[in-house]
Amino acid sequence: MAETVSLAVLENLVHMSRQDLPAGYVIVAAVIPDHVRVLRVEEIASEPGPVDERALGDRWFDSGASAVLEVRSRVVPIEHSYLLNPEHPDFAENHG
Repeated sequence: MAETVSLAVLENLVHMSRQDLPAGYVIVAAVIPDHVRVLRVEEIASEPGPVDERALGDRWFDSGASAVLEVRSRVVPIEHSYLLNPEHPDFAENHG
């Protein structure tokens, strides 16, 4: 889940081959409630400096530390994407 629609499109263009790009896109908005903890990658990295982001994401998911992890975009470093953990109890919480 990207912070902006433009970042989501750009990330897809950068990371997919031309033949893998979908013919159409659907925009889905998500609101993260204030009470849901959003961890940042910097908070869970055990060492300063470059990290194996995929392994770090896997450890975050498996740990169940939060429902959401904020990661810096490699394409536009001042923007963020959000990884969602559907197995975390806060993910399915309904406060409507």
